[in-house]
Amino acid sequence: MEKQASALKFGNFQTYTSPRLQKRPVLAKLIHNVFGYTNVGSFARARIFRDLLNEVPSQKFEKVLDIGCGWGEYSFMLAKGLPHAKVTALEVDPPKIQLLRRILQKEAIQNIEPFTGYLSDLDDDGYDFMFSVDVFEHIEESQMPFKDAYDRLKPGGYLMVKMPTKIQRTIMPDGWFEEHQDWLEDEHIGQIYMLEDLVARFEKEGFQVTHAAYHDQWLARLGWEIGYLSHKAGPILQLPALPLAKALVRLDKALGNQKWGNTIQVIGQKPLEK
Repeated sequence: MEKQASALKFGNFQTYTSPRLQKRPVLAKLIHNVFGYTNVGSFARARIFRDLLNEVPSQKFEKVLDIGCGWGEYSFMLAKGLPHAKVTALEVDPPKIQLLRRILQKEAIQNIEPFTGYLSDLDDDGYDFMFSVDVFEHIEESQMPFKDAYDRLKPGGYLMVKMPTKIQRTIMPDGWFEEHQDWLEDEHIGQIYMLEDLVARFEKEGFQVTHAAYHDQWLARLGWEIGYLSHKAGPILQLPALPLAKALVRLDKALGNQKWGNTIQVIGQKPLEK
């Protein structure tokens, strides 16, 4: 598979998308230049996403759909890394799309098209590639848009889904993350799959699974926990903790041989027409 995805950069627009950094734009740019992306969870997700792009022929893609783009960081990454491709950034939250449009105008980015709504609302089809990074866990299982994605992919097109596993393993005391756990119980109504379950769902919808893997083992989890707690404590502790937290994420990935993990990633291909 291709190894060009390693050149793709994530987080270049955090100074626009982070509410905390937006308050002090000059300081935000300085922090970004020194520390890079300041959200450890997003940093870990982006590294996995970039590696997964090596599992598909990304340089050949002409039509890409970001399912649940959020603030648009993955759309920005692909729009810059694949300048020949048209990237549709789909999001159901209008304020996020409004911010995305302002960034596109300010940065004069031409190959991203924002779309407010659901995948089922799209009339377009013939996409080469669709992806969803930590979105499906926010959707009830019966509403997950696997079929809508299948119908709007061209034959031979790919769907990539990354999401947390049903069972999460932690290191530090659970009580330290009680606020986050309360948020998860409200928000992660679709966090119901282990890897074999997600593979089965892809196959049920007609996809041929081309890649399936766990990520985020003990070291990555420790990095996330350090990042989460230091973020809650404030910038004075968060910024010095970032290098250690990111190093743990990198080391976790470098060790490889992941037999389990707190996240799962599956890529499915729509079969070619006979």
